[in-house]
Amino acid sequence: MKRPPKFVRIALIAVLLTALVSAVIYAARRAWPTTSSEVLPLTMAIQPRDFTIRISANGELQSSESMTIAVPFVPVQRLRIAEVVADGRHVNKGDVLAEFDPTDLDLEMLEHRSSLNAANQKITKGELASGTEKTDISKDKRIAELELQKINEFLPKDEKIYSRRQIIEGQLDKEFTEQKLVFADARLSLKGKVYTLDEAILLLERQQANSKIGQVERALTSLKLISPASGIIVYANPDFFFGGFSIQSGRTVFIGQTLFNLVNPDKMEAKCYVLEKDAGELKKDQTVTVSLDPFPGVTFTGKVKSIDNLARPIDRDSPVKYFQTVVSLDKNDVNLMKPGVKLKAEISATSLQSVIVVPRSAVVKKESDYFVYVVKGAGQFEPIKVKLGTGDMIQVVVTEGLQAGQTLALNPPDVKRETKDEAKKDK
Repeated sequence: MKRPPKFVRIALIAVLLTALVSAVIYAARRAWPTTSSEVLPLTMAIQPRDFTIRISANGELQSSESMTIAVPFVPVQRLRIAEVVADGRHVNKGDVLAEFDPTDLDLEMLEHRSSLNAANQKITKGELASGTEKTDISKDKRIAELELQKINEFLPKDEKIYSRRQIIEGQLDKEFTEQKLVFADARLSLKGKVYTLDEAILLLERQQANSKIGQVERALTSLKLISPASGIIVYANPDFFFGGFSIQSGRTVFIGQTLFNLVNPDKMEAKCYVLEKDAGELKKDQTVTVSLDPFPGVTFTGKVKSIDNLARPIDRDSPVKYFQTVVSLDKNDVNLMKPGVKLKAEISATSLQSVIVVPRSAVVKKESDYFVYVVKGAGQFEPIKVKLGTGDMIQVVVTEGLQAGQTLALNPPDVKRETKDEAKKDK
């Protein structure tokens, strides 16, 4: 009989071994005792004790005295930074914090000076033109006066000597010359008014140009920002503007934009972020313990100074919201406390004396009611309806239903039975 190939024999052996191992595992699982339902729950004796709700929060140090340093308001939309003080640097009063490139303002100055020169030239030209035209009108008026004088001297009136036609023509010449005088006077008067109006407009243009020149001159003196007090320079979040904005030389900034803050390092406070779900018991004047991340083991005490009215996310794309809470510190250590140092805070929200406190894992909710299980006898537990009070994520106060001296089941037995029954139903 021909033997099967070697690889066929190896495959058959592997299949037999796999089947054998599976049978052994199945038999072991069947033989292993499932005693979870028979194990009695852990218990604890109920005794009144003091209970304090503590709220944990993260944050950083900031100064309670801070001045905002912004781009000066100048008659241009933007400026370019020439020099700027470094982040975290300590400055004294009178030090230069930032200096801006005056190129844009110089161009504005040239434009306004050009407008001023144009206005002055228009005023001079108008004066010359008006003077020349007035001279011509006065000359025409003088000629008309001489003509009228001549006409009056030789005006034909005697009908015996002059014909009727000559008398009428003489009278018409006289009236025409008189009208020329009236017209010349009107032209002089009107020309004066027109010139006065034109001159007023040009004078207004000159005044505006002078005003703008003055603004630019004052702006040029404000391009150097001087520190109004001693303190530490603290830049804003560099990722806040345009996904990567930073203050540095050569950067273009807009008028009124905040550059950085000048903070007083001698008056520090803690800015903390409390999760929205943990802020139910958060109130002003609650005691706070603060520990600085770079100095583990060193703690400071303080009180809640202010709480934001609305919860907001810290990260733009995060749905998690926090209440910003400011904590005033009882002590300031200039050697350890610097603006921006990360910290952890523990807020003592509520303190209760001699109350019954149970773990939340011992509480079972059935519909709208809450139950706990207490020892009734040997290996027997009785569900008791309770009323819950305040608590945290781990423990909760029981205001009604339990008494001191009772023994509580920490892992309620019916939870396991219900879970087992539900598993059977699922099968």
